[in-house]
Amino acid sequence: MVEPEVPEADLSTTDRPLSFDYAALDGTRVTGESTRGRITVVVFITTYDLRSQIILRELSELMHTKTPRFNTLGVVLEPPKNAPLVDAFATTMELPFRLALSPSPEAFDEGEFGKVDAVPTVVILDRRGMQRFRRAGHMSTAELDAAISQANR
Repeated sequence: MVEPEVPEADLSTTDRPLSFDYAALDGTRVTGESTRGRITVVVFITTYDLRSQIILRELSELMHTKTPRFNTLGVVLEPPKNAPLVDAFATTMELPFRLALSPSPEAFDEGEFGKVDAVPTVVILDRRGMQRFRRAGHMSTAELDAAISQANR
């Protein structure tokens, strides 16, 4: 079986664990510390973008089949007033992972994850919470799988 190439990352890796804290729609907190110990995929999306919806489906499928297991967090780049819409979106998509709303649009100009100016944007953290991969735009299931596997090494 030919392994898919790992897609080229847009940004280099980090030399320290990322520190983040999001309020998930289910009322729980998702922090950098709480995700350590597993590979973590953070995907920045919007509810109205078809590529965002496709990548969420692909991540959902991988979560059911890939071992070792990995964490996934979807960060929705929409204003807090859209919370009811985002909740309905998550229910309709039947996602096996949590979604969180961005604290504010300005929070993604600069911050722990750097500038996020395209959706979807995928960031993969290793078991220690350090960024090992980042890419804006669509990724196939095979590309996601390969990028997650590489971060696990």
